[in-house]
Amino acid sequence: MIDELTRRVENKKVLLLGVGNRLRGDDGLGCFLVNRLKGKVNIPLIDGGNIPEKHLGLLEASHPDLVLVAVAADVPGAASGDITLIDLDQLQTMKVKTRSTDLSLLFRFIPQKSRPEVLLIAVQPDNEMPDRKGVSDSVKVALDGLEALFVELFK
Repeated sequence: MIDELTRRVENKKVLLLGVGNRLRGDDGLGCFLVNRLKGKVNIPLIDGGNIPEKHLGLLEASHPDLVLVAVAADVPGAASGDITLIDLDQLQTMKVKTRSTDLSLLFRFIPQKSRPEVLLIAVQPDNEMPDRKGVSDSVKVALDGLEALFVELFK
């Protein structure tokens, strides 16, 4: 995963969009990652929360070549905390289910000629208890690893 991500971001203007609901434990992964990275990386960061479509204007104004979307997602065969890179157009083929908005629909609102490449950084959640604060241990390990990787790639 590290080698592929490194290759995919090389020589591209990258933006990180964190998606999820912070109030639902592991589901808030994308938002937690964005907040951890503030002031540590030199790429635009957007905390999209559970309504990322509200931030489409900001996303478009950044003119990225590549949007990385950090999100909790149910990936067939993945164990809790596993990180999978998924091209947006592979979501349905791979039967991946994000726990928030329909991301494939979200990016269709951007005109085709200016639509960036989109790569999901999907982390398999462990638990989605509504009253849980923070994330499970396995997702925390994934968050720690992603934070270190992003700091290394985009310092």
